[in-house]
Amino acid sequence: MGKKGTPSFLEATLVLMVIVLGIAIGVVGLKVSPNITILAAIGMVMLYAVIKRYPTDWLHEGIINGIKPGIIPIFIFILVGSLIAVWIQAGIIPTLMVIGFKLISVQWFVPSVFVVCAIVGSAVGSAFTVMSTIGIAFFGIGTTLGLNPALVVGAIVSGAVFGDKMSPLSESTNLAAAIVDADLFKHIKHMMWSTVPAFVVSFFLFMILGHTSKAASLSSIREVTDVLEANFTISIWSLIPLFLMLLCAWKKVPAILTILLNIAVAAVSYTHLTLPTN
Repeated sequence: MGKKGTPSFLEATLVLMVIVLGIAIGVVGLKVSPNITILAAIGMVMLYAVIKRYPTDWLHEGIINGIKPGIIPIFIFILVGSLIAVWIQAGIIPTLMVIGFKLISVQWFVPSVFVVCAIVGSAVGSAFTVMSTIGIAFFGIGTTLGLNPALVVGAIVSGAVFGDKMSPLSESTNLAAAIVDADLFKHIKHMMWSTVPAFVVSFFLFMILGHTSKAASLSSIREVTDVLEANFTISIWSLIPLFLMLLCAWKKVPAILTILLNIAVAAVSYTHLTLPTN
């Protein structure tokens, strides 16, 4: 023991290993909800503190210090949910999807899917959303073309994950920046040193491995495009909030202010584009 009441390095390591192992067994082995396992882990830590007779003030201080880094990300998550809803209703994300669908080429299907998933992923900020929506459609078309399913899935997942990491709307990106107390846009800028070269290398590899001379119908993509154009306002002017976000990132405007400004501009843009013209 060092200071009175302070656990040794070995003791702290053992407690940490027990907690991590308990969470892993609960989530992976027993298929229990992560929320329950995390609450159980908190209870284990509290029980350990009671057994060691640590002062209650230490526990309160530890809880406060642990919550502080997560307050800003939680607020950002709430704003991101609102922003995505406004972006969808204002036609920004549908416009990006339509533009992306028009970039799809049968001969260069795999690299074009990679680029489109990266673009949409950057706008949405969620790799899972991209993979579970347009990714499914792309996989079906790739199978029709007779391409290697693993290669098509690789292009979809790679593009979606790249977009997720580069998006200021991504929950994981916001959380990583907040935990280390780093500026969000500076964090994204420094990630580009590794993600952009990986994107370029992956793009050329997908070009080499995914080129095909086969023909296939893109009717399913056209059907999705028709549905988007019928239900949303598809216009190049809808992309103004997206360019505003890039401008805010370049000017290093704080993330919360950037998102609030984008919500306001997207709402005004939607109102202007949907007003009936005399």
